[in-house]
Order: sequence, then structure tokens, then C-alpha cells
Amino acid sequence: MTDILFAYDHILIRSEYRTPDIHKHLAAHMVFGIKGELTCVVGEDTFQCRGAFISSDVEHTIYAETGDMLLFLLDTTSEMARAIEKSFLRGRDFSLIDTATVDLMADIWEKCAGDLKEADRRLPEACGIEKGIKPAADERIQRVLSFLESKDTIPSDIMEQLCGEACLSESRLSHLFKEQMGIALGRYLVLEKMKKGYLHYCSTQNITEAALNAGFDSPSHFAATCKRMFGISFSEFIKS
Repeated sequence: MTDILFAYDHILIRSEYRTPDIHKHLAAHMVFGIKGELTCVVGEDTFQCRGAFISSDVEHTIYAETGDMLLFLLDTTSEMARAIEKSFLRGRDFSLIDTATVDLMADIWEKCAGDLKEADRRLPEACGIEKGIKPAADERIQRVLSFLESKDTIPSDIMEQLCGEACLSESRLSHLFKEQMGIALGRYLVLEKMKKGYLHYCSTQNITEAALNAGFDSPSHFAATCKRMFGISFSEFIKS
């Protein structure tokens, strides 16, 4: 069983899936086992833990030995991801969450009684991570982010539209976006398209319609992108 809360800058997943493929994507992670230990493979390291922070864009897989796990996938432009990098990762691929903090998170989860919205509100706070504060950025990049948030689709001419919003050439916009946000604009657009595809599916319950409405060329392109980005098939998402 998989339950998902899909926010603009992060995804919270409660999942019982056991062995996702090794993969990498541009989301940072905060993960802990609800009832038992996790097995994590990060780069060349394999280890067991109760909880961990894992950096973005590093090959990894995570699965629960017993019971479910809670997994935050954090957009690297978000304040949560920046706080995790600054306070815990500090340039490393992963950092373990101490036992006392994991015990506190497990207690909070139990009190939330499966309510993902409540867990999403309280769990980052238990780790000392603030939410909801937008990082300062160039006004032109803020316009680009707001424009993307307002769109229901990521069409093939999205770069032309974004250049118009920012009043910049494509090369200058790409450079400024990477400088300000820390990730390539092209990579960010792929994640945005994946998000919009999921939200369209929630509305339509039709994978083909959701894929095309989000801007994918086909349902198979949508499915392949999901597998590449999250290491699990889209069917895992739609079980919730």
C-alpha cells in the first residue's frame, strides 16, 4: 500500500514497497522506518538505519525490512532541502538521523493516526527543519517559478514562454536559474511535468489523459520518467 501527499515543493510518501530499483533524481530525501530499520544503498555504501537524509542526484535505493516507511522527496529549491543540506548533509551524500529524533518522529506519526497532512506539518519540525519559507532569489527567477506553478502543463515551447516571462535569452535564463536555484532549469522542468502529471491523474483517473495534459508525448513517456526519477513504477503511486 502507498499513500501520497503531493505538495508543490515536496512529496510525502508512506509506502510498504520493498525493493525499488537503484536510481537517482534531483530530489533530496528525509526517510525513516515507521516500525523497523531501513536498508539503504547510497553510491557505493550499503547500511541499515532507522532514518537518514540523502542528497539529491546520487544513485540510491531505500527499502523497509519490516513495516512501512515515511519518505519525504524534497525539491532542491525548497527551504527544507536547503536546511537539510546546511545542517545535516554538508556536502555529503547521506547523513543518519539520530535514534532519539527517529523515536520522536515515530511517536508523532502514531499520534497523527495516518493523517499525512498532519504528519507533513509536524515531522520536519521534529528534526528542527523550518517549512514554507521561500529562498530569496532574483525577481526574474521568481517570476519564472510563479509562472510554472500557475501552468497546468509543461508544453514543448515552455522555454520560449519562460524567456518571455524573464525577459532573458535562453542561455542567460538557464545560467541565472542554475546560479540562483542550484539545479539546471531543464532538470527542474522534468520534475514539474511529473508533478503535474500526477495531479492530472488525481483529477481524471486516466493515465493517458493525465500524461498528455501534463505535456508528455505519451503515457509510456510518463511511465518511463516516473521510473527513472523515483525508482518505482507509476502504478505504485496510483495505489493510494
